[in-house]
Formats: sequence, structure tokens, C-alpha cells
Amino acid sequence: MPAFHSLTARQLRAVVDYLRSLQGKAEGRVLPGDPKRGKGIFFGKGDCSACHTISGQGGFLGPDLTEHGATSSADAIRDEIVRAPRVPPIGYRTAVLTTESGEHMEGLVRNEDNFSVQLQTKDGSFHFFKKTDLRSFDRQDGSLMPADYRNRLSEGELNDLASYLMTTPSPNKAAPPRKKVDDYE
Repeated sequence: MPAFHSLTARQLRAVVDYLRSLQGKAEGRVLPGDPKRGKGIFFGKGDCSACHTISGQGGFLGPDLTEHGATSSADAIRDEIVRAPRVPPIGYRTAVLTTESGEHMEGLVRNEDNFSVQLQTKDGSFHFFKKTDLRSFDRQDGSLMPADYRNRLSEGELNDLASYLMTTPSPNKAAPPRKKVDDYE
């Protein structure tokens, strides 16, 4: 966000007052399902916790979902779960490589540049290679995330899972301290 060097103190105060007037006017979000059942699906039938973490519990291969549902709608969460095919973001793309000695490895490309690659295997180990020391380095299409959640989970279960993800932001997380208007001058 750009600085407000061109605004007078009065104009800046007006902007801050306006932003503060918006606080607390957001409507409560309606949960489409039962978050308790959704937690059971996340850590059970859906097997989401094999790769994803919520509040420090779960796997490490996928993104941490603790705060994911804080700003997402239930529809957006459900759509993301069942979307296929999916293109994983950088840091979550898979590759298979073979070293000069013939060792075969598969995992997530966590870092890569023109000369080297860092691979995290499914057991959590990190491996660093110079690309010149590899016999082959093959990027894989797709994601580690299963593409069959539309068949694996019912509509009700998807709603429960979305509801759980919408309620996972840490309730103990302290809000950042608010500054007084005078602090901005």
C-alpha cells in the first residue's frame, strides 16, 4: 500500500475514521455443515491430514490450512477440494530424479535455480543436488492431492469439511494492537 504523503493530517484522519467505521459490520458466515464431523473427515476418511497441517497437527507435504478458511467462502473451499486437474503452486510441484550413481528419488521440488534443486521426499528428508550431478530430472504433472474427492466424499461430508476449515483459525491468536489516530501523524 503506498504511503499517504500527499494527504493532510485531516484527510488522513478521515481515511482512518472511515476504515474504522467498517469494522464489525461484516455479516456472520453461515456454516454449511458440522465442523465437528468435518474435523473427523479431515483427520480420518478424507485423509487430508496426511499432507496438510491444522494448528500444528498433520502432515508437511501440503500447505498449512490453519488460516485458510478465515477469509474463504464455503463454496470456494469446496470448489478447491474437488477441483481437478489442479496445478500445484511453486514449492509443491513433484519431480522424479536419478543421480549419477543410479539412486532414484521422488518428492517435492522445494527450491530450484539454474544450477541446483532441493527435493523433499515423502519421509520429510531434504536433498540438495547440483543439476550437473543428476542423470535425469523429470518434473511430474499434477498434484499429490487426490483428484477423486467428489467421489470419495458426499455433498454433506464436503460441507462438513468446509465448515471445519472455516472454523480453524486459532482462537487464541492475539489480534495485533490497534494504533490510535495520533500514532499516524
